[in-house]
Amino acid sequence: MAQEIITVLNWLLAVAMWLVIGRAVLDWLTRGRRTVVHQLFYLLTEPFYRPLRRLLPDAPAIAIPVTLILLFLGLRVVLVVALSRVG
Repeated sequence: MAQEIITVLNWLLAVAMWLVIGRAVLDWLTRGRRTVVHQLFYLLTEPFYRPLRRLLPDAPAIAIPVTLILLFLGLRVVLVVALSRVG
């Protein structure tokens, strides 16, 4: 049971990480123009961005996505280690 939960959490973190990467790429490519796809990525990733903006109000624009990606990668590594110990 614990192995399945860890696997699901790992997948959710992977999806969240790719959404953040997608938003960063769209921000770079669209340069301020709002498209339907950009709005979708914005809605899905804003809950991750908002707390970091409060913690790092003066951070450069690239710092937030990079911080989130590193955080998600770190959590995934921890989950994989936990999974290897459980299974």
